[in-house]
Amino acid sequence: MSMLTTFEDFARACNENERLRQMNRDWSRTIVIETTDSQQLYWLRSQKGVIEAGEGDIPDADMHIEGTEDIIQAVFSGQMSPTEPYNAGDLLVKGHQDDLMRLDIITLLIWGE
Repeated sequence: MSMLTTFEDFARACNENERLRQMNRDWSRTIVIETTDSQQLYWLRSQKGVIEAGEGDIPDADMHIEGTEDIIQAVFSGQMSPTEPYNAGDLLVKGHQDDLMRLDIITLLIWGE
């Protein structure tokens, strides 16, 4: 599965979850995800409860996430909780703590623990 497909599947899972759509209706954020081993950029954007995914650089990001392709793909496909690689320093997140907590809740609501 390509990285872009992983992010598109993540966005689709969020958009199909009514609870998440309600929770994110006032959360407008842009997240840039950078793979440290292949130097690829992807983005997720939340607006009015809908999440979109894309590839490439995007200006004015609210959050920046860095990690290897394997870790990022595992986190955004639900194979791994973001907590473990974050605590180990394998997943770097730059942004507001509230946004990080929101992203944790989103992954929890999509895939559980």
